[in-house]
Amino acid sequence: KGNLLTFGYYTNNKKCSANVTGSRETPIKDVAKKFANYVSKNYTKKGIKVDVVAHSMGGLVVRAALHYTHKGAKGFPDKLYIEDVVTLGTPHAGITKSRAKLCGKARQCTDMKPGSSFLKALGSKMPSTTKNGNMSTDWTTVSSYNDGTVSESSGIAGTANHEVQYKAGINHGQLITKTTGSYNGRIKYSTKWTKFHKRVSPVEQARLAVYWHATT
Repeated sequence: KGNLLTFGYYTNNKKCSANVTGSRETPIKDVAKKFANYVSKNYTKKGIKVDVVAHSMGGLVVRAALHYTHKGAKGFPDKLYIEDVVTLGTPHAGITKSRAKLCGKARQCTDMKPGSSFLKALGSKMPSTTKNGNMSTDWTTVSSYNDGTVSESSGIAGTANHEVQYKAGINHGQLITKTTGSYNGRIKYSTKWTKFHKRVSPVEQARLAVYWHATT
């Protein structure tokens, strides 16, 4: 419920609710800075909290936005009111070797390679503390064994509050297009995984993740 807005970070994007300039050569940290300041100006400073659903690299954008805001990094806002984050097929531990080869040497590609300085700087946990007045953020990470771009382990790397995996039948792009139906998946409660069983689609999983933790 509420407004659904999209945020774009490439110069030629035309269909996003908000868009900033950039290319594949723009460091992900710089994209994160633009995103963080957009959220701060339009929502946090007005006392409005937001939920974020991010696909692929977009998950690293919001993760870096919160990480560097919490650290008080130069150019980032003082605080962010982001209540929930769901990432779908985000390379929290890097993209696969085959995808890295196809991606090339653009800066965003190198940022997403396993072991990159960008990924190492984010640490091993999702940024969810209330330090410096930031809102505590509830994280849900979703991956698929049939992704191809992001391994099933990379998609949930980073110790989130909730972790979900789909066994097969859902590729990288379908993580944001499968809105209905049931799929073989599992979820981690605390430190224990359930058995694989029929679960809602990944988009419905994302909706439920932000719905049940939001109050407005």
